[in-house]
Amino acid sequence: MNRLARQIFTVAQVNRYAKRLLEADALLAGLFIEGEISNFNAHGSGHLYFSLKDSAAALSAVMFNSHAAALPFAPKNGLKVIAFGRLSLYEKTGQYQLYVEFLEPAGIGGLHLAFAQLCEKLQAEGLFDPACKRPLPAFARTVAVITSPTGAAVRDIIATAQARDPSVRLAIVPALVQGEAAPADLVRAIDAVNRWGEADLLIIGRGGGSIEDLWAFNDETVARALAASAIPTISAVGHETDTTVTDFVADARAATPTAAAQLAIPDARAHHRQLQTAVRTLQAAIRQAILTRHHQAKFTLRTLTRHLQTRLAQETHRLAHHETLLEKISPHAIFARGLAFAKNERNQPIKSVAQVSLGEVLTLHWADGSVDAEVKVKR
Repeated sequence: MNRLARQIFTVAQVNRYAKRLLEADALLAGLFIEGEISNFNAHGSGHLYFSLKDSAAALSAVMFNSHAAALPFAPKNGLKVIAFGRLSLYEKTGQYQLYVEFLEPAGIGGLHLAFAQLCEKLQAEGLFDPACKRPLPAFARTVAVITSPTGAAVRDIIATAQARDPSVRLAIVPALVQGEAAPADLVRAIDAVNRWGEADLLIIGRGGGSIEDLWAFNDETVARALAASAIPTISAVGHETDTTVTDFVADARAATPTAAAQLAIPDARAHHRQLQTAVRTLQAAIRQAILTRHHQAKFTLRTLTRHLQTRLAQETHRLAHHETLLEKISPHAIFARGLAFAKNERNQPIKSVAQVSLGEVLTLHWADGSVDAEVKVKR
């Protein structure tokens, strides 16, 4: 070939021409490609760089942050996905690659995968640990309710609370419960209730819906704000079959908003009946206790009376015995037998003949009087 007849292209020109050819092909402008993620790199800019591979080939791919920010799950190596995008050439390296606009897990929805990934993460951090759950107050006087002010959930909670105990104060905190702005609004409401500081209990929830409708309650920032609440919390999202991340993080989970109100507010009428039953039981117990004490006191009194009577009889007998002894040794008894009691002139009792002298005057005493006698003879 004549060298002078050849047209010389630069590398950049060739790459631009190849890029135009690739982008002009309608088939390559919108491809769904299934493959396994490898060489995954989440750049600080928010762009995602990775390869899609199968058993026979590999394809470079990039997902810019404008699309990556909307992903509900975290891509990772080994995850099988379906990617949608356009095939083009990256001129700087001369490598063609897939520019991904949409990505979802193969065989499982992206929202379900995101839910599983967040649950695994928060559980590993201990936010689901039952030991961290706080007991709900037995008698909350003020209950804060974070929900839509116009939904069925708030009406159900208000009606149930009024029926169970009208004295409980409900503080309705309006918040978005659906849409992109809902997570930030729910976090704001949780923080506001905690700063207020007058609520004894916090209920967060909404009525039922699809997983997309309930997705704000699967948001990580909402879950962490609820876990950090200084006030005990109840999650009441959707219907009984619906489960969200807030259900696992909250101190208690209610199947429905109505069930949350029942859990938060005791039935005043039922408690009144229980109190009446308790009062009647206590009164019966008091009456029985008084009756028992009365019988015990009567028995004790009878026992004490018998003991005192026995003791009195014993003491009376002993006293009579002593009285008999005293009577036997009494001077009156001696005088009655004809004996007399003698004293000398010094008023000393005469106990022996040796104490008297002839001619001495003694005084003799009887029961009815005394006489003076002169000693004439000593024997």
